[in-house]
Amino acid sequence: MKWQQHSNDNGFYRLDVEADWSEFTADYDDIVAEYAKVRIPGFRSGKVPKGVIEQRFQSEISDDLSRRIAQRFGREAIREAGIKVLGPAEAEEVVCKKGQSFRARLCFYPRPEIDLPEISSLKIDTKGCDFRDQISHQLLDMVTIEIPDGLIKDDLTLADGDNCEAGSVEWQAANDRIKLMLILKQIAQQEGIEVDRKDVNDRITEKAVEFGTTKKSLQTELEKSGGVTRLKDMLLAESTLEYLIEQNV
Repeated sequence: MKWQQHSNDNGFYRLDVEADWSEFTADYDDIVAEYAKVRIPGFRSGKVPKGVIEQRFQSEISDDLSRRIAQRFGREAIREAGIKVLGPAEAEEVVCKKGQSFRARLCFYPRPEIDLPEISSLKIDTKGCDFRDQISHQLLDMVTIEIPDGLIKDDLTLADGDNCEAGSVEWQAANDRIKLMLILKQIAQQEGIEVDRKDVNDRITEKAVEFGTTKKSLQTELEKSGGVTRLKDMLLAESTLEYLIEQNV
C-alpha cells in the first residue's frame, strides 16, 4: 500500500491511497464466499459456481469490497502517517475492481490537541445523579474545542436528524456528543486506557442476542456502515468514564 498526504487552506486533509490487487484478494474471496450462502434457484445450497455468484451479485460484491478496503487501507494509511483523525475518514474517487489496483482519496479533519483539565479537579457528588453524567457535564464545561459543522451533520444523519439546523437542541446535543468523545479519547490515550478486539467482539455478541440475530450478521452490518469503529469508540468512552469515576469517588 502507498499513500500521499495533501491539505488545503481550511485544514481539511486528504490522503491518496493505492494498493495492489494482491493485497486485498483475500477480502474479495471472503465477500464472494458470503454471497455464496444466498439461495439461488436451480442450484443446491453451497454448490453455486463462483462465476455465477460473481455475475449475479457483481454490483453488491463491488460495493462491499470498496467499502471494506477503503476502511481498512484508510486506517492503515492514517496510522502510518501518524495523523489523529477527528471523526471518520470519508472515501472519495474510489476505484476497486477485481484484478485491478485499489485507489481512493480519503478526506478527514485532523484531531486538534485538547488542553485537558487535571483529573483530580473533577468532582462527584456521591448523593447526586448518575456519576457518568456528572463527569461528562464537567468535562464539557471545562474544555473548549470547536467541532466542524460537517462532522455534526454526519452525526445527525446517523441519528436520523439530518434536517436539524445549527443552534437547534439536536444540533447542540450532537456537538456535545462529538466533543465529549474527543475529550475521553485523549484522556484514554493519556492514561493508557485501551479497548481490544475481544471487548468489541463480546459487545457484538451481546447485542446480537439482544436483537435476535447472529453475531456474524450483526458484525457484517456494522462493518458496512463503519459501526465497528463507532462501537469501539463507545466502549473506550465507557471505560474512560468508569476510570474517572474510580479516581474521583
